[in-house]
Amino acid sequence: MRVVNLPTDLLRTFVTVIEVKSHTRAADLLNRSQPAVSLQIKRLEDLVGYKLIRQKGRTMEVSEKGEALAMHARQILRLNDMAMGLFERSDADTDLRIGLPLDYGVRLLQQEITSLLKENGGLRVTINCDLSQNLHDALMRDELDMIVALYQGGDPQFLVQKWCEQPVWVGADTSYPDALDTLPLVAHPLGCVYRQRMTDALKSVQRNWRVVFSSPNIDAVQDAVCDGLGFTCLTTPTTRSGMRIIRADEGLPALEPLRIGLFYRQTRLGSWGNLVAERLTAAIENALGDGAGAGA
Repeated sequence: MRVVNLPTDLLRTFVTVIEVKSHTRAADLLNRSQPAVSLQIKRLEDLVGYKLIRQKGRTMEVSEKGEALAMHARQILRLNDMAMGLFERSDADTDLRIGLPLDYGVRLLQQEITSLLKENGGLRVTINCDLSQNLHDALMRDELDMIVALYQGGDPQFLVQKWCEQPVWVGADTSYPDALDTLPLVAHPLGCVYRQRMTDALKSVQRNWRVVFSSPNIDAVQDAVCDGLGFTCLTTPTTRSGMRIIRADEGLPALEPLRIGLFYRQTRLGSWGNLVAERLTAAIENALGDGAGAGA
């Protein structure tokens, strides 16, 4: 097997081109000529032995191999930029637009960013909390720079880091699902991955259900469960006093694992963005426990 070292300058050019969807715009951002950018993409393709980008008229298409490489390229560039950050002192103010999911660890992640803001006066952020699907859409529209969000599978665009976690059924301490003909559900609105996991699982075993409470607010969902209104699925770190995890022998079907991802635009990141990405990554991995599920 031949050993190939991928130059970071080629990877940075590649990521920039696919993020802005233009060789010309990438050249402006990188302070290079358009022919130089095209040549770097060609050099990278020659190194890996695969076509990474195809141009069909005015439409740019990233190949399957290109999408896979992009995820690793962002990780390599983040590590490179973090290493260089050890030798740089950045006093420049930075504005980052960050999206956090309503349906996964929003309080934990929000607290982590708040701590960063208190520690670093030059960092400014705008935080948007929404359903994961809405965050993905906003990232694609270039309305957000970085998001933590649930996703269905594969290697979506802008994915940098990924984890897997097993959701659990929960109900109030005094609630038991096996005696109910129709299962009352407490859920986020349509479009929430948790809600989809629940309804898919119930349909697979032909169990009757109905949504009795819906809210985009995780605290409201948790309160409704604790009050005994119905059952929902959560991750273990988001369960709280007044709830109990439903046992496998109580008649509810197994839930598909959740995929959690850190996504960002490398061209928008900057030195502060690398720090935010690192802290969010550490917070998620600490919540999962000793790297359990990391990189799944």
